[in-house]
Amino acid sequence: MPTKMELLNQLHSLRHTGFATKLEQHATAHGFPTSFFFAIASRETNCLNILGDPQHGEFHGVGIIQIDIQHPIARQARDSGSFKTDPDPLLEFGAQLLEDNINKAQQKFPNFNAQQHQKIAASGYNCGMGNAIAGALQGDSDKHTTGHDYGRDVMTRMAIFEELIADGN
Repeated sequence: MPTKMELLNQLHSLRHTGFATKLEQHATAHGFPTSFFFAIASRETNCLNILGDPQHGEFHGVGIIQIDIQHPIARQARDSGSFKTDPDPLLEFGAQLLEDNINKAQQKFPNFNAQQHQKIAASGYNCGMGNAIAGALQGDSDKHTTGHDYGRDVMTRMAIFEELIADGN
């Protein structure tokens, strides 16, 4: 988990590169907090628009929110380099995925609050919604996530981003 100062630097980087505006537009269009999308970008890449998750000499994660190349849109963006020149299609894809995850969490756990739904959705972003829901039914949606802390970590980052923004940073 990065420090508050590291997250402040990431926030400044998002603003400097224009990604803050792009993430905000997609988050707003899909009905979830901008700080949630910032937190996903932070967990995935420390808010850097990169290729990641190298496996067998090939990068599998594409862009600031690391869409996996199992999705044709990500493979195409990686192979053409468009994740650098036109990141919006990947951001839209990720935002839609998160919106779908939140909706699935709301359907499965109607008595949970918005933050609980977001945590499960974040866990699902990492390990798939089937695994996140199975984990949540056993008491922790992070049971199958990387480090067994993905959703919790995203929610912690989200709270810090909210605090930084509220404080005028």
